[in-house]
Amino acid sequence: MKPFLLFQPSHAARIGRWALLVPLLALLGGPVACGDDPDDPRPDGGTQTVDAGSDAGTDTDAGTDADAGTDPDAGTSADAGTDGGTVACTPSGWVDATPDLSIIQDTSRDILVRLQAIPGLTVQENPSGANVPAGYRFFILRYNQPSDHAHPECQRFEQRVTLLHKADASPMVLSTSGYNVSTGTGRTEPTQLLSANQLAVEHRFFPPSIPSPADWSHLTIRQSADDFHRLTQALKPIYTGKWVSTGGSKGGETVVFFRRFYPDDVDATVAYVAPIAKRNDERFVTFQDGVGGDAQLACRERLWAFQREVLSRRDQMLSLVDAYALENELSYSQLGRELALEHAAIETYFAFWQYDVASRCAQNIPDPTATDQELFDAMDRQVGMNSFSDQGLQPYAAYYYQAAVELGWPQPYEKHLGALIRFPDTDTGEVYSPPGIPYVFRPQAMPEIQDWVSTQGQRLMFIYGSHDPWTAAAYALGNAQDSYLYSVAGGNHGSRISQLPAAPQAEAKATLNRWMGVSPGLKRAPRFVQSEEPPVFGPHVPPRLREASRN
Repeated sequence: MKPFLLFQPSHAARIGRWALLVPLLALLGGPVACGDDPDDPRPDGGTQTVDAGSDAGTDTDAGTDADAGTDPDAGTSADAGTDGGTVACTPSGWVDATPDLSIIQDTSRDILVRLQAIPGLTVQENPSGANVPAGYRFFILRYNQPSDHAHPECQRFEQRVTLLHKADASPMVLSTSGYNVSTGTGRTEPTQLLSANQLAVEHRFFPPSIPSPADWSHLTIRQSADDFHRLTQALKPIYTGKWVSTGGSKGGETVVFFRRFYPDDVDATVAYVAPIAKRNDERFVTFQDGVGGDAQLACRERLWAFQREVLSRRDQMLSLVDAYALENELSYSQLGRELALEHAAIETYFAFWQYDVASRCAQNIPDPTATDQELFDAMDRQVGMNSFSDQGLQPYAAYYYQAAVELGWPQPYEKHLGALIRFPDTDTGEVYSPPGIPYVFRPQAMPEIQDWVSTQGQRLMFIYGSHDPWTAAAYALGNAQDSYLYSVAGGNHGSRISQLPAAPQAEAKATLNRWMGVSPGLKRAPRFVQSEEPPVFGPHVPPRLREASRN
């Protein structure tokens, strides 16, 4: 198929053309709505029209770069069942059963029996024979959830969850990547530091935790928070200790959103490298222009020279894109090969600071005198050329849609490349979102979350890396109570509490223990081993990290 390329029309017109010319992704389906709505306090996103917007990046257009959703009425020509209208649905036949607490709360029974007694929960104990950490038992769960929590009698889906069980009275770590969930037995940093139980949750609309057919109007930060609330309430009769929620990047955003809507479901939150972004957020440009300060000027200049050289050899690079696609059985019909190449060159700079370290700049970023293949291979190592293919975009369709509707997106860092950029202002959430799905950006979504954090937030801990571009959109604590923000000097998107200097590290660990009621008098505190964490999920994750993350 000849690639569809963008030329002169406005950004909004470009998005509209793509929606008409590019076929829908296979996982898209028709709307499912239901019922006679009661008054619903959920935010209403308004009329569904494609709104790429000429006002992108203004102070009123805010979102977040990582976890989000869509307008409650999005993608339907009728009422999606969230704003008070009356529409029909096919009843699912699901009826919430009353949990049998005489079994669920009976500590003399085996944990498997107690889990199986929770209505709507399907339980398998270590079905693949995974290597389970000492002192734990491992379960893969599926929990029956409403597609629309305002209408639980309508469409349902099963949300995939994993559980590492240690003891029902021990702390519980509620973890999410904001994307898929690993079916392995990796433990997050809080889980390791607390020797805690761990409940890892897949985000709605990431396969297989996706309704069929998929009504994208039900992919919102509020519907996601409702998922976490139902699951938490179902398991709390078993896990009676303190609960802490955690996640990195989009997962960090997700657990903050959950706290905003259900502040008392967990006792505390540790969010790693979690942004709270605007739409077309110009702060990312400012951050990248001076990342690392004077000490890293040489690395920034090396990256700029690399980008210029790649784009100066456009024809040669396109030939390598074609060879790469043939070798890896990839297609580039959604973006087109020229746009994929240009975006990869732009994103290489962002990806280097996000996932690499400045000390490896000369080693991993070749000189402008490098061969075509050496330049292409370096770009592939940093950002993954398959990330821009149809096969790379499809698994993260839900994220791109959420970014275009509620979460926001960094403004492309490309002005320094001048005329080498042929398709300016296209490396955005709107361009990557699933073709053919109507949407409208909800500018109030992320400012409302930030306002809650800074006025009502309690027991929140944020960890950032000083070189990570997502830190440009870090949360502001404001008047949040008993809350803390730490930055790892020179840290990237993998920054952790255990990478902080000794004094703030000790303070953060002591705070976590205090929140969870863990005695500080332990003779030997648990250690954190980063290689034992769950795998990394996300778009544009470098191939080296994706390979290391496979179960």
